[in-house]
Parts: sequence; C-alpha cells; structure tokens
Amino acid sequence: MRRTIAKLTTSLMGMLSEPAAEVSAKSRIAAIRQAMLDHLTDLAASSRLTKMRARILYATDLQSLWYLRADIMTLLAEPLGESVATQRLEAITKLFDGLLPAAQKSRPNRLRQ
Repeated sequence: MRRTIAKLTTSLMGMLSEPAAEVSAKSRIAAIRQAMLDHLTDLAASSRLTKMRARILYATDLQSLWYLRADIMTLLAEPLGESVATQRLEAITKLFDGLLPAAQKSRPNRLRQ
C-alpha cells in the first residue's frame, strides 16, 4: 500500500513540476536578458535605447534574444566604438553556449585573428 501511495505521489509531483532542464534554460535566458540590459546601462538616454530595452524585456524566446545582438552591437558601437562594443557582445554571446543549435551560432571571424 505504501509503495502505491509513494508511486502516485511521485507521479503527481512529476506532472506538476517543470523538468529541471526547462527551469535551467529559463534561468539562463533570464541571465542573458539581464546581461544585455547591464551592458546598456552606461549609454546616454535616448529613444533608441528605450526601444532596445523594451525589445530585450519583451523578447519571447532565446532566438529573439539571439537576433537582438546585432541591434545591441549597433547601439553600443556608436558611442563606445566598435572594439568596446565587440568585447561586450562577445561576453553576451558566451552566455548562449549550449542553448542554441550549432548551425545557428556565429562562425569565427577571420579579422579578429
């Protein structure tokens, strides 16, 4: 009888809780979102910056955040210079390791070698 109750309880808890990998992915997405916002904090206030923050906050999935990197690069490069913007973007890009298919990740750039 105890085994039956234990199995039933375990099955019920398994159905109600999220898988550990899904929770981990959600926390990593939140960390990526926060890193993106953190890299924009020292920029002067502008309508472009406000729109970018909103796009980051309301991005629905990992791919949306991935594709926002190009816009973040553009936004950072203007006031800070391309080299600083590239360094910041590389820090953000490292956070995507293991979350995206290999075909979607960017290829090494020959110019930086």
